[in-house]
Amino acid sequence: MTVVESEQRFAQSAPPRRWVRWAVGAVVAVLVVAAVWLVWFSPVLAVTEVRVLGATSVPVDEVRESAGRQLGVPLARVDVDGIAERVGAIPQIGAVEVRRGWPDVLVVVVTERTPLAVVRSDGGFAYVDATGAEFGQLPSRPASLPLVRAAGPEALASAVGVLDAIPADHRANITGVVAATPDDVVLKWKSGAQVQWGSPDRSGRKLDVLLALMKRKAEFYDVSAPDLPTTRGSLGR
Repeated sequence: MTVVESEQRFAQSAPPRRWVRWAVGAVVAVLVVAAVWLVWFSPVLAVTEVRVLGATSVPVDEVRESAGRQLGVPLARVDVDGIAERVGAIPQIGAVEVRRGWPDVLVVVVTERTPLAVVRSDGGFAYVDATGAEFGQLPSRPASLPLVRAAGPEALASAVGVLDAIPADHRANITGVVAATPDDVVLKWKSGAQVQWGSPDRSGRKLDVLLALMKRKAEFYDVSAPDLPTTRGSLGR
């Protein structure tokens, strides 16, 4: 048998290249379809647990209920944005993160609001956080938090902005805040003194000036222009 005859016989016995490409393509397509089915429709990767992290004052069951019925839903098809929106609607919750914990756990991480002060609300009181959001219902005012009276949302935001800028150890001396406008915030001190703070701008500087001024027991301190502070009256002690 000549070399030419051998090559011709090998070419006749070898499968056509087009058929090989089709076979490979078909296998790949089957694998892709199987992977899509496994991830998006199979119960193998479905949610078996909704794990809630970060909830202390908010009941875990309330968070799960707000998240909706997710058990049995393929993890890839869970609407994480919808869950975050529903859970975030709980007043006590300030932020929500929803994670997929493969292969079968849905993780809901919540950050609860931190009470900074209280405001009057519906015949009682409500907490308010550093963003000015109100949450919770209280029959009486807690003595540990200052009471804020503000003329509108912008004035409230300014009042809590001032409180948030003051370190907790000094904030503990504040019993009340009155904000007629966003630029007219007045603090009431435990000693009975009042502090004209102005806007939240330059709060760090204002606090330094105020602490220096308080070495003199006055009835009224004005640090709204911290480079030109003033005092008025005397508490007599």
